[in-house]
Amino acid sequence: MIQDLFFELVQITLGNRDGFSEVPTSEEWTQLFQTACKHSLESVLLDGVNRAKQLNTNLNLNQGLVLGWIGVGLQTEARNKIQNERSKGLYQIFKLAGYRSCILKGQGTALYYEHPEHRQCGDIDIWVEGERDEILSFIKKQGLVTDGIDYQHTNVKFFNDVEVEVHFVPSFMYSPSTNIRLQKFFRKKADIQFYNYDDKVDFPHTTLDFDLVFSMVHIYRHIFSEGIGLRQLMDYYYILQYSTEVQRKEAFDVLRSLRMKSFVGGIMWILKECFCMKEVYELCPVNDKHGKFLLSEIMTAGNFGHYDERVRRVNPQKRLKRGVYQLRRNLHFVRYYPSEVLWAPIWKTWHWCWRKGKGFFDI
Repeated sequence: MIQDLFFELVQITLGNRDGFSEVPTSEEWTQLFQTACKHSLESVLLDGVNRAKQLNTNLNLNQGLVLGWIGVGLQTEARNKIQNERSKGLYQIFKLAGYRSCILKGQGTALYYEHPEHRQCGDIDIWVEGERDEILSFIKKQGLVTDGIDYQHTNVKFFNDVEVEVHFVPSFMYSPSTNIRLQKFFRKKADIQFYNYDDKVDFPHTTLDFDLVFSMVHIYRHIFSEGIGLRQLMDYYYILQYSTEVQRKEAFDVLRSLRMKSFVGGIMWILKECFCMKEVYELCPVNDKHGKFLLSEIMTAGNFGHYDERVRRVNPQKRLKRGVYQLRRNLHFVRYYPSEVLWAPIWKTWHWCWRKGKGFFDI
């Protein structure tokens, strides 16, 4: 089964396996590359291909596929250089205006990887300290275009070659009680994030103890909205490799207070079963029931749900219709994560009214 071979390649990449149980055929290699692309892991897994070649010189690899794969890897390296430069420039823009900020996910998370330049990058997420209206006023005065202003963030056209999301809060929860706890955690950790300047990249990024909570919430959040791919789980695998027992315990205490115990157990199951992560790095005991369910969702949806036909068949511009389809899709989560699923339509109704009242639909 191609999925089994795919996870063997993941394990080889991570150094948790010495080779394939059975050498893939030329056709299977094509499928492995396609699956890697589906989860935005093609450049990372190229390291696994190179490692596998050192272990077995006869891998049935098509030369054309190899050259194409290498080409993608070189593009990723070049893209990461641009992303780092833009992240540095973005931080300086807000710093000169008197705002504290830090980079979320992306270029900060890449630093946990063995080869940071091989992590596929998307847009730049920057958390800016301050009142939402004040930050928006500053952006507007720069003559910049904002799009999709909401409770969490807004898209801003700072650069022509990189998309940027300016975050007012790093993330949120649909349930009011858990959202209050989450925002309390963010406020508690805010100062150290804004001061966590890294000389290697010339901008501040989030700390490990913050990422242990935030990155898990990010995965959780996207399961209910777009879907999530294996790139985000690969991120979390590497985050855990740097963590201490104390940090893991503290992070799990926070995540448990957010009613995420079963979800975290499911993610730990995937990392253990599919990535061969050592038990010592687990945040909590694995939950195979939730893990198998989540793995099925992840493999279906791909990176940020781009391959999930349950959502993609609706025109993104038709917000109401898309929302109905998304709600229908999320109903099969209700027996696993009832709090978030049942609060979602209430939160979205409030959010629509809040945005309308603020005039954010018209900006």
